[in-house]
Amino acid sequence: MPEPARWYHLQGEEQHGPIDLETIRALVLDGSVGPDTYVWADGMPDWMLAKDVPAITPPASLRAGLPAWR
Repeated sequence: MPEPARWYHLQGEEQHGPIDLETIRALVLDGSVGPDTYVWADGMPDWMLAKDVPAITPPASLRAGLPAWR
């Protein structure tokens, strides 16, 4: 069984991680990772904005309650 992907995110110039998918999703929900935060995970070709990564973009039903994602 393959190891789970390791995720990273940038806060300014500082890189944070590795963390697992569950943890980065929790950071999205608590507002630490917003839609314009750059993220990267094993297997991704380059850093991407969180809003462009379906695996961590909150579902539409939750976005209304997340100020950064409205």
